[in-house]
Amino acid sequence: MILLVAAVTLSSAVTAQTAKLDVEGLKKKLASSDADIEHPKKGAKAATWVNRGNIYFQAATAPTANVFKGMGTSDATLILGEPTETRAETVGSRTYDVWVYPHFDLYIAQQEGAVHFWKQKTVIVDNGLETAYQAYLKAIEIDPSQAEKVKPSIEKIMKEGYVQNADLSFSAGNYAEAAQSFAKAYELSVDPLIDQPDTLSAYYAGYISIVNEDFPTAKKYLELVKEMGYEGEPADGELYFLLYHTYDGLKDSVQMENILKEGVQKYPANPKLSEVLVFYYTSTGQDATVMIPLVQSALANDPDNFVFHFGLGLIYSNLEDFDNAIASFGKAAQLNDEDFSSHYNLAVTYIRRADAMLPEIQAIPMNEQAYYEEKLGEFNAEYKKALPELEKAHTLKPDNPTVIELLKNIYFRFRDDSPEMMSNFEKFDALWKSM
Repeated sequence: MILLVAAVTLSSAVTAQTAKLDVEGLKKKLASSDADIEHPKKGAKAATWVNRGNIYFQAATAPTANVFKGMGTSDATLILGEPTETRAETVGSRTYDVWVYPHFDLYIAQQEGAVHFWKQKTVIVDNGLETAYQAYLKAIEIDPSQAEKVKPSIEKIMKEGYVQNADLSFSAGNYAEAAQSFAKAYELSVDPLIDQPDTLSAYYAGYISIVNEDFPTAKKYLELVKEMGYEGEPADGELYFLLYHTYDGLKDSVQMENILKEGVQKYPANPKLSEVLVFYYTSTGQDATVMIPLVQSALANDPDNFVFHFGLGLIYSNLEDFDNAIASFGKAAQLNDEDFSSHYNLAVTYIRRADAMLPEIQAIPMNEQAYYEEKLGEFNAEYKKALPELEKAHTLKPDNPTVIELLKNIYFRFRDDSPEMMSNFEKFDALWKSM
């Protein structure tokens, strides 16, 4: 009971503190700091500038100091009190419950019942984070011994200020501000005092700039990231895909082709890279088969690398060279029997090769029944080759709906061939309906 009373008392104190944000008091502190730096003696002291940094950071963050992403509705009520109003609002493709408070609006994800982002309504000072940062730098300029003292404060500006603002802005669909905040977080991370380059912030600054169609900024940060050796997490070639979009936006066809070729050679298993490169070559009238040596050169150095065989299969598949695609996917599946993608793509390629036979079969004259039956038999045999690969893929990923639907459809096609085919159709049909 004592602990319960203490907890209620504490929550009441926090709620009261939040509700009574002293805006005017903070503004007076800001005005006093402005006067202090103009004072001949006070303005020459490092302590004056450290104090200024602290005040401006507090003013910039105070309105939402007690809010955090992932805060549950019960915690929000306990810490912040009851909202003055609630409403539903759609942002992007998601609908949120909006809890309205005097200084901010909370956007609560309906399914999770937790704060996804918020919009601050009360702005005590403009550019507070930047002013705080410059104040700390001035303190160090006056007295270098202050560096270690203000380092944690600069890290707070970076993480609790700019990175958080970037995350919130992105969630709210304000991409320009999100990219700008991530960029600023990166710039602070490479400050000699911090000297811990935040590659993730630079990556997102570039990525979101593409979304915002600010391609010069995207180029600046994504090329920086590439120079630092960061290629995404996991490193699967996504950086090359983003750089392709960047150069495409800048209409730089030379860089666009080069980055795609480099990406395909390094990450042949990234399907987007090979698809886009094939499209680029075919749309410009070039021979897309020049891609094949890119991966073959990698295979020459590592012939048992199933990822390279899989990537080569993707290229052949995009070129509709089904025979070689099947050989490559088959080799990848042989080298790594537990790889879902190899078995799945091998099955799909058998199906595509079968479907490519249809125009020829449909063109056979009515009086050539024997030839028609022969070709139809080849078509059906090709479809049946997909079954063991799909069954293996289903074993590896039992809940994959695409695999289940393909198995259901193919077994339906051959349900009259044998009781086993009918039984398998019924099995996957029931499974499909249950999903």
